[in-house]
Amino acid sequence: MSRPVRVLMLGGGYVAIGLLQKLRPAIKRGAVEVTVISRENYHVFHGFVPDMVTGRISADQILSPNRRIFKPARIHVAEIEAIDLQARRVTTSRKFDGRSYELEYDHLVIGLGSRDHLEAYPGLAEHAFRLKTFDDSFQLRNHILTMLELAAIETDPGERRRLLTFFIAGGGYAGTEIAAALCEHLHSLIRRDYPAIRRDECRVVLVHPGATILPELAGTRGESGDRKAFPRLVAYATRHLQRMGVELMTETRVVWTTPGEVGLSNGQRIPARTIISAVGTRPARLIEQLLVAHDAGGRLLVDDSLQVKDQAQVWAGGDCAAVPHPSGGVCPPVAVYALEHGKTIGQNILNTIQNQPPAPFRFVSFGQGVAIGRRHAVAEVKGFEMQGRMAWIIGRLLLLMYVPSPERRLRLLIDWLMSWLWGRNAVETSAADADDYEITHHVFQPGETIVEQGQRGRYIYLIAEGEVEQIERSAGHETIRDTLGPGERFGYTTRQAAAPQTIRARTTVRVVTIPCEQAAQLQQLLAPLTAAK
Repeated sequence: MSRPVRVLMLGGGYVAIGLLQKLRPAIKRGAVEVTVISRENYHVFHGFVPDMVTGRISADQILSPNRRIFKPARIHVAEIEAIDLQARRVTTSRKFDGRSYELEYDHLVIGLGSRDHLEAYPGLAEHAFRLKTFDDSFQLRNHILTMLELAAIETDPGERRRLLTFFIAGGGYAGTEIAAALCEHLHSLIRRDYPAIRRDECRVVLVHPGATILPELAGTRGESGDRKAFPRLVAYATRHLQRMGVELMTETRVVWTTPGEVGLSNGQRIPARTIISAVGTRPARLIEQLLVAHDAGGRLLVDDSLQVKDQAQVWAGGDCAAVPHPSGGVCPPVAVYALEHGKTIGQNILNTIQNQPPAPFRFVSFGQGVAIGRRHAVAEVKGFEMQGRMAWIIGRLLLLMYVPSPERRLRLLIDWLMSWLWGRNAVETSAADADDYEITHHVFQPGETIVEQGQRGRYIYLIAEGEVEQIERSAGHETIRDTLGPGERFGYTTRQAAAPQTIRARTTVRVVTIPCEQAAQLQQLLAPLTAAK
C-alpha cells in the first residue's frame, strides 16, 4: 500500500480552514496526510477584534482551538524558520527552548498572512498599537482602561489631555471600525464608571492620507477589477462618525510618533498616549525572502490555479499571495477570499493526485461592509447599497457565519446579550510576570523633552541612536551643560528620585529604557562578562 500524499500547510488562518474543508474526506480515507504549522494553537477571528478591544465581548471569544477546527489534520505549533523548496523541507523551532524540527512534504501550501508595515513611519514599531495579532489587540484592550484609570487621578491638564486622546492612523475598514467602536466605548464607560472624567475631555482622532475615509467603498483602493465606488455610503459613514464625536482628518499623513505625541504632514502635533496604527500591511519576512517571483508589494505571484509561479506542487493564498481575481486585478486581502483560496488549493491538490488538470479560481465576493458605531453600518451587496441598523444586523449575522467554531458562535451571542444588559467589561487583565525585566524601546523627535528637571521617575535611558542635551534651568534661564550620544545614559539612579536636569532630544533619538532597580541587577549579572573582555 502506498503512503498518503503529504501536504504541509503553513499558517492557521482561513486558507487552512478552506483547505481542510476540501481535503477532510481524503484525510479520513488515508489518501492524504495534512499537517498545519501555526505559531499559536488557536485561530483568531479578526471580524470581532473591535468588539473585543472595547469590552463588548470577552477576549477569548474571538479565538477558536486549532485542534478542533482543523481535525483530523495534524497540528504542529512552532515558529517557521526556513523553507527549502529544492529539498521540499520546512524547518521549525519551538518557543519553549528553540529546539528545531524538519518536516518534508509532497505539496506545500503557504498561507502565512501578512504583518504590520512597521516601516511606514518612525516610531510605529515602538509606540503604536497594531491590530494584526491577538496579543497586540489584547494589550490595546488593557491599555485603554489603563489610560482612563490614570486620567481619573491626573491633575496636570497637559498630561490629562494626552491620556484621554486616542489617535488612529489609517481610515480604511480596520481604522474606521476601531475609531467608531472606541468612541462608543469611551462614552459608555465614562457615563457608567468614571465620574471624574468628562466626555468632552476625550478625543478620538482618525487620520487618513486619502481624500475620504473608507477607500474600499470610495473606489480609491480596490485590488480587484470589479471594484466600484459608493460615495453615498462613504458620505453617510463620515457624517455618522462626526456626529459620534470622531475627529476626521483626511489628506493627512503620520510623519512620526513618540511616547506622547504624533507628528502630522500638515504640521500639527497631536499629544496622545494611545496611538493605533491601521496604515497597511506587508507579507511576512519569510515570504519576502523566498527565491520565487513576487509582486511589487512583496506578495507571492501565483497563477489562476493558485500555484506559485514556476514551483510545482507549491501553492499560496490569502494575504501573502497576489491571486488573480476573475474580474481582473488581484483578490483583496479579506477572510472570505482566503477561505475560497484554500478550497481551490485543496481541490487542485486532489486534481493533481488524480492526474487531472487544476481548476482556475472563480470566486467573486457578493459584497462588503463596515460597522460605524451605535449598531450602524454601511454595506453593499451585489451593488445594492445598505446603511443604518439593518446593514449592521445583516453584517453581524454574516460575520457569525464565518466564525469557524459553533461553540464560539454561541458564546459570542451570549456575550453580546450580557453587554447590553450589564454594560461592557471594564476589568484590566494582564498575564505579565512582575519579575520579568521591563526593557522597552522609544523614539523621540528633535526638541522633545524626555525628562523634565524636578520630575520624579524610575527609568534609566540608554541611547542607541542620536543625541540629547542636558539642560539646567535656574531663575528662568536655560544652560546646556552637556551633550550625550550613543552608548551613554541618563535618567534616574534610584526609584522616585527627582531629575537634576532636563533632558531634551537634539536629534531623532532612539533609546532603550529599563527601571533603575532592574538596571542595577543587570549590571551585577553582566559584570563577569564585562570583566572577561
